[in-house]
Amino acid sequence: MACSPSGSSFVCGIARQTGNAEGRLQMWDMKTMKLQRELPFDPPAVCANCTAFTFNGHLLVSGASDGVIRLFDMQRYDCLMSWQAHSGEVYSVQFSCDETSIFSMGADGKFREWSVHRVGTRLADLPVHEGATGPFVVSGYGGYKQVQAPGGKLFAFDAEGNYVLTCTGNGGIIYKLGDSTLTKTLSLGGHRSPVVSVDWCTAMNCGTCVTGSMDGKIKVSTLLMQ
Repeated sequence: MACSPSGSSFVCGIARQTGNAEGRLQMWDMKTMKLQRELPFDPPAVCANCTAFTFNGHLLVSGASDGVIRLFDMQRYDCLMSWQAHSGEVYSVQFSCDETSIFSMGADGKFREWSVHRVGTRLADLPVHEGATGPFVVSGYGGYKQVQAPGGKLFAFDAEGNYVLTCTGNGGIIYKLGDSTLTKTLSLGGHRSPVVSVDWCTAMNCGTCVTGSMDGKIKVSTLLMQ
């Protein structure tokens, strides 16, 4: 699910499990809460797991259960391009801050950067830590085991796009982005179960990182600028 920057609508992926799984990508009006339109999604037997808008709302990127990334023109409501991004489901997608590339995480454990202007061109395979893309597991006494497939935002950038926050088993890890590299900068702890969703807000000369874990706990960390 993603809200349009205009604030007038939102997009969500839905799936129907009657017979063959059928996925749809729908656009809803925020005021009337009525369905505006369905975006073309081919083949229909796949589900949209994640979506993200550009800052002006003209483009929408979607990652799906077939491992394909699709880029939509939200002025013509048409799919501009698509490409195979991961071997397995795409769990999380985002535009870079300059909107020239798309970052994705998938079930194959890969964290990748793709060119927006050159269709399907992979710019980088970023060396993220194991487990950053899920699945997330909690084990206990007597063979207890709980497994959760990714369903939230797996990574988040700071305002300038120089750093990225990711999920770990007990908190978050902040990396500095380089040319096809990630440099571990800071660990955010405080959780007793795997973190499954993160976000990052930069305002008033400080950064606020939010991490949410499998046990329902949310931790807010404030990073002071130096």
